[in-house]
Amino acid sequence: MDERAEQADWLRSTAGVRRLDDMGIRVRGSEARAWLNGQVTNQVAFLEPGGAVYTLLVTVKGRVVSDAWVLGVTAEELWLIVPGGERDTLRAHLERYLVMEDVDLEPLPRVVLSVQGPASAEVVGDRPSWPCGRLGAAGRDLVLEPSEADAVEAALDEAARAVGGGPVDAAGWELARLRAGRPAYPDDLSEGVYPQEAGIKALAVSFDKGCYVGQEVVCMLESRGQLRRHLARLESADEPPAGAPLRLGEASVGELRSRAYDPAARRWLSLGYVKRAHAAPGTALDAGGVAATVLEVVAPS
Repeated sequence: MDERAEQADWLRSTAGVRRLDDMGIRVRGSEARAWLNGQVTNQVAFLEPGGAVYTLLVTVKGRVVSDAWVLGVTAEELWLIVPGGERDTLRAHLERYLVMEDVDLEPLPRVVLSVQGPASAEVVGDRPSWPCGRLGAAGRDLVLEPSEADAVEAALDEAARAVGGGPVDAAGWELARLRAGRPAYPDDLSEGVYPQEAGIKALAVSFDKGCYVGQEVVCMLESRGQLRRHLARLESADEPPAGAPLRLGEASVGELRSRAYDPAARRWLSLGYVKRAHAAPGTALDAGGVAATVLEVVAPS
């Protein structure tokens, strides 16, 4: 079997281990929970130590700035795990909303190791970790001091091999993500996208919590229920160009975002935004000169 397909299978059937590029922001202080709850789309005010919540940061106009995982550490400390290249930008974004609150934001110099798959808890064992199901199955993230990361990663790789899995590279991870229909920053999630368009409201948005930055627009969009486009999974026999426009005849109906080749199916899988009227499964589209078919609208569980 092709190596990337085998690794992608591990991430759904047993366990795969990957060192992520994500980086951390430490949020601490007597008002840390209440304040952060007002900055993100999901409910984090009652997050217990050892718990984890997937969430989004959005603009005042309700458009995605980035996704993130919030990890419960203590009653007065949370860790915000964000795409690595965006940590400083996101920290500056958050600091704009700090006034007189007892909250400190600091870089968290740690390494994030992720174990994904139904056997992830067995692989992690009793090591401190958080429940972060990143690819549609169970998963655990470990946030480690740099000095211990290599040894722990080697031990996790060995434990994953013992249950029929192993270490996963970027290609295997990306294929598993596309198979699961999980959007990722920055390819599929970027400013200009609403949470509902990306199909992740059930994962990342609470409609029962208090106010947060951008809440009014997100809730208005939900109550009106009229999205102009959806993130969809597509397939094609040939490789579509990166960022290809999606067309139906002469009409522009969307744009392609992520793509990866699936050797097991001998096809290319893609994620792209498609206008609502043309997002039905089976719709044949042109992706930069390549014939592509809509498989489904993304709605991760």
